[in-house]
Amino acid sequence: MKLQSLLQSNLQQIKVTVSDHRGVVFLCLTIFITSVGMGAISPVLPLFVDQEYHVSRTQIGLAVGLFGMARLVTSLPAGYLTQRYGRKFVLGVGTAINLLGAAMVAVSFSFVWLLVWRLVSGLGASMYTTGVSVYLHDVATSDNRARFLSLQEMSILVGQSLGPVTGGYIGEHFGLRTPLYLQAGLIAVALVTLLLLVPESRPDRQSTPTRNQPRRAGNSRAQIAPPGSLRRLLLSPGFVFVGLFSLMIVANRQGGRFSIMPLYGEAKGFRPDQLGAFISVTHFPQFFTTMAAGFLSDRFGRKFTIVPAVVLIILGIIVFSRGGTLLELMFSGVLLGLGEGLAGPPSVAFFADIAPPGLEGVTMGFYRTFGGVGSVVGALLLGGVADLAGFAWSLGVDAVLLGAAALGMMLLVRETAGRRAGRANDS
Repeated sequence: MKLQSLLQSNLQQIKVTVSDHRGVVFLCLTIFITSVGMGAISPVLPLFVDQEYHVSRTQIGLAVGLFGMARLVTSLPAGYLTQRYGRKFVLGVGTAINLLGAAMVAVSFSFVWLLVWRLVSGLGASMYTTGVSVYLHDVATSDNRARFLSLQEMSILVGQSLGPVTGGYIGEHFGLRTPLYLQAGLIAVALVTLLLLVPESRPDRQSTPTRNQPRRAGNSRAQIAPPGSLRRLLLSPGFVFVGLFSLMIVANRQGGRFSIMPLYGEAKGFRPDQLGAFISVTHFPQFFTTMAAGFLSDRFGRKFTIVPAVVLIILGIIVFSRGGTLLELMFSGVLLGLGEGLAGPPSVAFFADIAPPGLEGVTMGFYRTFGGVGSVVGALLLGGVADLAGFAWSLGVDAVLLGAAALGMMLLVRETAGRRAGRANDS
């Protein structure tokens, strides 16, 4: 009954979003379309790079991780640009750059060419995801922030649940390059949808909101950050330790699940379509745990789901490393998906909570930058360990670092939402 009540609460929140924020609905549609394309290449890209260019595991990890590494240099400027030029400007420019990079990757003729355009594609995708986070921050209130921000994650999950199965099947029957063309085509569809159907959400760009425009809860005018706000943000324990936890979640996803696990799975004898099904299975349960995490985070606090999330992810890594059958492969995917779904909404909502007025875009840009560092760690560190000591050691290092990051967040970060935050404020 509690699960049914939880789902009904989140579905009711989604119904309100559909009726009052149609721009959010169309924005989530573009996230879904783009994510299908990203998911389509996830099971085949490591295999494509390996078979086409015959490079080391570290270089394969670099080809996969460069996409996320772009956050290092893009997320913070993108957050600034959302405040200077508007959310839709950043969303549109980012999607166009992502389209250019994806199209060039599809016609890559050398490993260096592929690396350059994977980076370009990642630069655009990073601008886009930062813009989405700020857009959803605009239309949310402090009481429903985690649930609104979880819409981004849920849209990604639905797309990336369908994408790997599609990409794995196409790669198996029509060649490993074909899913790369599919990704470019889907990003083009998302760009058209974005330009035509998603309105601006920045407060000072909304003179009189219409029926189809998102309405910001709170002040209708843009705010200026008080002096010293940025310094206090950067020195806060929450910024540091929640950022490190977010870094390791991305490292686990980009380096572990999207790079090391497909190669390890191939070494175990699994086919591309089976690896595509595995990656899809990791996304499907996240849809339900992401909804649950958004509700629980708003009600009980941002740290409430962190411990179960990390336990499930580490169990998933162990089952994958020790398993050799298709059933064990799928079971590990379920555990990984359940865990990551519980971990995502609380961390992004925490950064939204601590964003100083007038620095919302910059704060969310910092959050995405931590993700970029995670892509570097995942690609280079885990790939390097795999080269030196093997796949199992690489995934073991991944699990240990993730557990350490979660421990730091639980012990050193003060709660910002839910009942525990209320008690802390009272004291």
